[in-house]
Amino acid sequence: MKKYIVLVEHLPLTIICMALTGYFNSFNLFLFFICIVLGWLLDIDHLFDYLSYKRRHDFHFNLGEFLEGSYFKLSKKIYLPFHSYEISIFLNLIVILSEEFNLIFVSLAHTLHLLQDQLTNKVKPFSYFFAYRALNNFNINAVCK
Repeated sequence: MKKYIVLVEHLPLTIICMALTGYFNSFNLFLFFICIVLGWLLDIDHLFDYLSYKRRHDFHFNLGEFLEGSYFKLSKKIYLPFHSYEISIFLNLIVILSEEFNLIFVSLAHTLHLLQDQLTNKVKPFSYFFAYRALNNFNINAVCK
């Protein structure tokens, strides 16, 4: 049952970002959707790592195996393209340059997801920078403690 917690662990912070979006911008379905994607559904990029591992092995999708995340240790790689502070920085630049400050909670949803992961996973300080992972050939030993 514990492995299924990953399905809801980011939901509370995402709901807070959605509530703040609703409070400051009234009801904007598009912004709510983007908050959900960047705050909660961001973990969809785990599929990239899982499928990358499975293509080299017996390709049979197993939801339990996917949610458990053991494929990271088995492949010895961590890509997670959407788990990147560079994306948060880019989103903040869009907010600042476009002066669309109602997008700040969308950016916050993404950043909070990464911060929550960084604080709850046993990772090294720069692990949530995609450039850091790329410079280290996405090696799990460079990312995890």
